[in-house]
Amino acid sequence: MLSKLLKYDFKALSKALLPIYGISLLLALFTRIFNMLVDKFPMFSVPNGFISAAFVIALIVIPILTFIFTILKFYQNLVKDEGYLMHTIPVSKSSLILSKTISASIYLIVSVIMVLLLLFIGVYGVWFDNKSIETLIKVFGYIDKTFLVFMILSIIIGVLLNQVMIYASIALGQKHNNKVIYSIVYGFVLYNVTQIGSVILMLPFMLFDSNYQKYVQTSNFSDFGLINGFLGLSLIISILFIIAYYFLAVRMFDKKLNLE
Repeated sequence: MLSKLLKYDFKALSKALLPIYGISLLLALFTRIFNMLVDKFPMFSVPNGFISAAFVIALIVIPILTFIFTILKFYQNLVKDEGYLMHTIPVSKSSLILSKTISASIYLIVSVIMVLLLLFIGVYGVWFDNKSIETLIKVFGYIDKTFLVFMILSIIIGVLLNQVMIYASIALGQKHNNKVIYSIVYGFVLYNVTQIGSVILMLPFMLFDSNYQKYVQTSNFSDFGLINGFLGLSLIISILFIIAYYFLAVRMFDKKLNLE
């Protein structure tokens, strides 16, 4: 049943997001073309400015819009009128939320890939060249590989944590009549709980690890072993919060459902 839910969720998100991605690809292509034309034909400088500005906006907006659409789809499917259908189909609440989480996470990753693709199409060969790419590769070559993996995982897990935290906020907020306002309030509360809880869980590590205290005093940013340990602990704490908020959302929808 989860596969059918995923198919439905991907289809719903695709209808909203694929047209935006398509328009962004066209903007990238036009940006590339006009950047090449403007050197030979100055008359294209004005339209090139507008297209380049739209392209930059698209680069910034795509991940944000993707995130917003995934939240809106969650709210519409499980809290608004569509919830009458979604909550009556023979499937567990955990599967409903898991499907939303998986589809949203994949589309958020796709949005990042889209930004990289847009940069390659619209910018590569115009604002930077092969030499710039080689320089970047050399820079990454000096960075500890474990650190790089942990940084990428931190970004992914961080986005997933925010996603599930908002789901839990909506699940808590739907108990009340003014669902949107209460969802925002619960979101603010859970955000602060996450921040304070993370600090409390990390506090023993920061207070009793002499290496960490030495690192803070000397600001030795080359000590990747200690940094990786800190990032690893942060990842574990984030995953614990993800699990907690996921089950909180499941319980709220399972025990205290209040549809409009």
